[in-house]
Amino acid sequence: MTIQSLGYVGIGAPDPTAWAEYARTVIGLAVEPGEPGGPGGPGEPGGFASHRLRMDQHPFRMWLTEAETGGVTVIGWEVRDPAAIDETTVRLKEAGVEVSVGTDEECRDRQVARMVHFTGPLGIRTELFCGRRLAPTQFVSPLGVDFVTGDQGLGHVVMKTPHVQEAVDFYCDVLGFRLSDTADYPWGTFYFLGCNPRHHSIAFIRSYKNEGTHHILCEVSSPEEVGRALDRTREHDVPLMATLGKHANDGMFSFYMTSPAGFGIEIGAGGVQVDESTWVSRVYTADIWGHHPVP
Repeated sequence: MTIQSLGYVGIGAPDPTAWAEYARTVIGLAVEPGEPGGPGGPGEPGGFASHRLRMDQHPFRMWLTEAETGGVTVIGWEVRDPAAIDETTVRLKEAGVEVSVGTDEECRDRQVARMVHFTGPLGIRTELFCGRRLAPTQFVSPLGVDFVTGDQGLGHVVMKTPHVQEAVDFYCDVLGFRLSDTADYPWGTFYFLGCNPRHHSIAFIRSYKNEGTHHILCEVSSPEEVGRALDRTREHDVPLMATLGKHANDGMFSFYMTSPAGFGIEIGAGGVQVDESTWVSRVYTADIWGHHPVP
């Protein structure tokens, strides 16, 4: 496996300022102003990042740009070193994928030593990078939240698409992800893909109604942090997508809320750690309890 973790995501939002305030007051992310020509990148919605969001010692894990519809616009995967970028680039080109080398300006924007990018599933700009510059200042959550990142990366993203098998095949066959397992629920079938001990860093759900972002996970350090976040949804009138519950496959104790951009944010704790030498992929049909959809 040359891809180590989910490094960062770009988020499009109709009102980036409202999303930034939600990130600060409900999720507990540190919000810093973006800069013209910053991580939004040329040609992306809004033209530049209006806000950058921190959750650990990385300079940012998310950034916001203005867009008509909300969702993930960029997915960045961290690899171990330049040789890993070269190795993955070869596999991509052998699969017929056009790969572009990140410019010096783009690398400065992402604060990485090297980066390549290509169009991934759902037409999303997908980046591979190495040599991330860490922030010179300590991360301090405005709400005192401790996020679980480190070697496991940002968290995970879950995308909706009618072309789910093509997306799964691309991530497994070309990028080298494992199929952790599948969940066949009444409201959809999910395919969970991992690249490190985190159960999944990306997942796809089959959807014939629309294509785009289902949710992003922000994992916190304890069930108490999950409970406090749930209280904040009531305080700030944030609608829930699904009630508090516990997943059977990754063991996550979590709930889902609707972000100001329309897609979901999962706040969870206690996710299982995958041991590649013993892990067996299975098909789940229900959660342990809870996670009931909220109309």
